[in-house]
Amino acid sequence: MIKKSTFSATKCRHLMAIVFALVTATVMIPGMTVYLPLSFEEQILLPILLFPFIWCGLFIYCYMSEKAWQPLLLMSALTISHGALSYMALTQGGAA
Repeated sequence: MIKKSTFSATKCRHLMAIVFALVTATVMIPGMTVYLPLSFEEQILLPILLFPFIWCGLFIYCYMSEKAWQPLLLMSALTISHGALSYMALTQGGAA
């Protein structure tokens, strides 16, 4: 009897959905404060309010993508770009 699986690379998808989606959503919070064109209070409030939706979207995308490497590539790019934005925002104030 052939066992059919709904997803390819199930363990990899579980790891990405549970761990990497949470890490990516968490790193996106300080990165979003750099490029949001709002007042200071709203720049902090909006990413915090959007965190559950970002995490949920990434979690679902881990299982809905056709290939297992697609969410890994997307979340890696988001983590690196928002990490770089956070770093730039932190070092910009210290250069003066």
